[in-house]
This record gives sequence, structure tokens and C-alpha cells, in this order.
Amino acid sequence: MPELRFNARIYKKEAVQEGISAYSHLAKFKVKDNQDYIKVNIENIDSEVKNILPGEFANYVLAMTKKCL
Repeated sequence: MPELRFNARIYKKEAVQEGISAYSHLAKFKVKDNQDYIKVNIENIDSEVKNILPGEFANYVLAMTKKCL
């Protein structure tokens, strides 16, 4: 199960939620956040995208962070 960590000083929680909404049909996401990081665990990833989903999700969150600024 991949875990992605987004620095809370850079990334917006709203952007992470947008990413989860966009990719929820491909995996199950669990979010835990604290003052420093927004941690996202990805489970049950569709086998066709298992190798690329974490990177694509992170790219999407980055793009959404820029939109949320």
C-alpha cells in the first residue's frame, strides 16, 4: 500500500480531496493529516494502473494546489 506525504506548508487539503474525488474509481484512499503533512494511503488499486496511479495522483494534487491558491 503506497503512502504519499504532502507537505502541509505547500499542498492544500482541498487539493488532496479533489484528487481523491477524481481517482476514487481506481483505488481506495485514506487521509491522515497533522500540522506538518497530509498523508494519503492508497489501497485496492486497479491492477491496470497500479504502477502509475501514485505518481499520477501526486501530479493531480500538485495541479489542484495551484488552482486552490
